[in-house]
Amino acid sequence: MPNFPQKIHIIDDTESVAASLKMLLESHGYSTTSHSSGEDFIEAMHNRDSEPSCILLDVRMQGMSGIELFQQLSSLKVIAPVIFITGHATVPMAVRAIQLGAFDFLEKPIDHHQLVFKVEAALKQYRKTKSALEIEQQSHQALESLTKRECQILELLVTGLPNKDIGRELNITVKTVEYHRSNIMRKTQVNSLAELVRLHLSQQQR
Repeated sequence: MPNFPQKIHIIDDTESVAASLKMLLESHGYSTTSHSSGEDFIEAMHNRDSEPSCILLDVRMQGMSGIELFQQLSSLKVIAPVIFITGHATVPMAVRAIQLGAFDFLEKPIDHHQLVFKVEAALKQYRKTKSALEIEQQSHQALESLTKRECQILELLVTGLPNKDIGRELNITVKTVEYHRSNIMRKTQVNSLAELVRLHLSQQQR
């Protein structure tokens, strides 16, 4: 799996908490940056600052709440796993966030060993997701690089037509169909017709 630059973003409006988390994580070798509000984080994302690999997000903040920010992450194209930081009174909110897709939550006062354990697990998920997205992006780029004939064959392949019928439809030999089909599979880096169909459908939805 490729190595990606990894940055942990801490979003907490309590300066002492953010500073403590930043110091702890950096003492374990992690690269971090902090934001005093959800609005500050959103501005950083619009300015294309460093992509988050993991987000530590306070549930309750002045202005935009952690839950409200979490619900905007997909529109910001942020794929980083989110670990919520919560007090006892906001645990039900954090549990709800997990149901909505957050990675995990930590209760205050935060246990340092548990924090590092969960951050490392979140970073592992980020690397896996990022790698899969890059492979998918490469495959989409490969689809766009197909020749006119390969595109014709692809359109017929995904309808379920066998090679001989594709050859008859395009007035070419079965051997020629097989040659182009092999090229399509190689260029898109898929291992089966089912994967090719899924890739084609996702390309149509972009």
